[in-house]
Amino acid sequence: MTARSKMVALLLLLWPAAIATTSSTDPVVTWIKRTAHPFDTCAPRDDQRDLAFLDKLVGDAHIVALGEGTHGTSEFFQMKHRVVRYLATKKGFTVFAIEANMPEAYRVNDYVLTGRGDPRALLDGMYFWTWDTHEVLDMIEWMRAFNASGKGRIQFTGFDMQTPDTAAAIARRTLAKVDTAAVDSVSALLRQLQQSRSGANNAFATATGTLPVADLAGHHVRYSGWIRTRDVVAPGFAGLWMRADSTGRNAIAFDNMRSQGVNGTRDWKRYTIELDIPRGTTNINFGMLLDGQGKAWFDSLRIDLDGVPWKGDGHHDLALEESGTPSGFGLFGGSAYQLSMQDSVVHDGTRALSIRSIGTPAPPGTPPAPTPSPVAAARRLLERVEGERAALAAATTPAEADWAIQNVGILDQCARMVGAGPGGSAVRDSSMAQNIDWILAHEKPGTRIVLWAHNWHVSRRDGWMGSHLARVHGTDMVVIGFATYSGQYTAFGDGKLKSNDLEMPTGDAFEALCHATSAPRFVLDVRRTDADAAAKKYFAEPRLMRSIGALATADQFFLTPIPRYFDAIVFVDTTTATKLMHPTP
Repeated sequence: MTARSKMVALLLLLWPAAIATTSSTDPVVTWIKRTAHPFDTCAPRDDQRDLAFLDKLVGDAHIVALGEGTHGTSEFFQMKHRVVRYLATKKGFTVFAIEANMPEAYRVNDYVLTGRGDPRALLDGMYFWTWDTHEVLDMIEWMRAFNASGKGRIQFTGFDMQTPDTAAAIARRTLAKVDTAAVDSVSALLRQLQQSRSGANNAFATATGTLPVADLAGHHVRYSGWIRTRDVVAPGFAGLWMRADSTGRNAIAFDNMRSQGVNGTRDWKRYTIELDIPRGTTNINFGMLLDGQGKAWFDSLRIDLDGVPWKGDGHHDLALEESGTPSGFGLFGGSAYQLSMQDSVVHDGTRALSIRSIGTPAPPGTPPAPTPSPVAAARRLLERVEGERAALAAATTPAEADWAIQNVGILDQCARMVGAGPGGSAVRDSSMAQNIDWILAHEKPGTRIVLWAHNWHVSRRDGWMGSHLARVHGTDMVVIGFATYSGQYTAFGDGKLKSNDLEMPTGDAFEALCHATSAPRFVLDVRRTDADAAAKKYFAEPRLMRSIGALATADQFFLTPIPRYFDAIVFVDTTTATKLMHPTP
């Protein structure tokens, strides 16, 4: 992931909720035991008789969207492989699409269809460590064998759009045959997007952590820490920051000390921000930042709740004394900044966090040069090449012309995501839905496709990819989420990619009820809840359900209206971390 996308993932995707405990839910457990479809194993195998219930669950739908409660659970990936295999061999599904950058994923398709290329290298070329696993490689190898067998055909595609490099190369190669000026425009747009991603000009670097909502919601929070600066060029600044979000992804409390104007060269001083955190908060992020040119040091953080020191949750190194990345924080700055723990400039103890811009700072008083917005340039370029489709098709083929235009469209999507700032994740989800529809539009009528992404992306939650698809395809799409009770998962934690422990669900959390059935694994059709009074009552309200993205977190459960977001849930009681191809990506 890029620094921007990792930060967006941290700021906007992780929405913790307090774990609730309610009265007995034994009737619901009984209903789950009576209704759920058990299956033998998550491990892929040729014998698929235990998945025969998928015939009725999927029905005649042309889209099946498979989620995952974490990006790093081996059994989720294995079971999705099994479902893909079943849908391809038994239900006539011919296209697979994954939450990976579109043109890079299509490179894998050449191997799947023809055997050309190295599948391991092709997985590396999809960038995101989540897919660079033995589980995904096993599925790709099965797809290749299935296509070679003559028993059927399945393609490997992708629908994400976060990186523009390969898309730009494809567009330039085709446009060079009819419009050299457009080739230059693609190159200029790519430079703008790379500049935005690298953190050059007007960018900022941050150490970012997530705080437990259960501790802070409903309280007056005083967040303070020591800051020292050197040659921080105005209007840039150094500061502490905190943000509280609601379920609608909007900040409902925010301060980043911009108004305090901590720039220039200043000796150590304790700074403070104060926020009232509303009870409706679903996510709280905080940290330290440097905006623009210069250098800043941070030391000895402190959080007070209603005037009383917060005891902490055991996950955050507020003293900033650890030698590596301080516990509970991720360090994000792109190529324009260096963030590190150092012992040469400290206020208390033996270490402090240093954030500095790389390169020669502008003279004091000189504002950083503005970064041109790529949004307008990308839109003009897309409109230009759309108008040249006939010429492109004549110089190549209609399919190659459409693919070139689609890759310019990916550049446009990247630009709009970058231009949207904190709203970039909403642009991403709507763009992914558009790309899925593009894939379907360029296959023969009646094509059936299976999708692979995170639970939130495939869900029908407003603003997410699944909601955009649902408005177009309605009941022609079946959404299947994935859940687990206990075990480990792969994610970034404490500054490194590693296996992490799952938090145990309690009370009437959905996973706790599934665990109470004593069944090791099953699929539950949640469209049938109205047939049972206890189930209808339980699922009528949002229930806590686990959701973890690319970053490890102790806040793992979120209020989820399960039947509104999903049609079915795959539950595996105990799970393990994915097997990475490259443990240090």
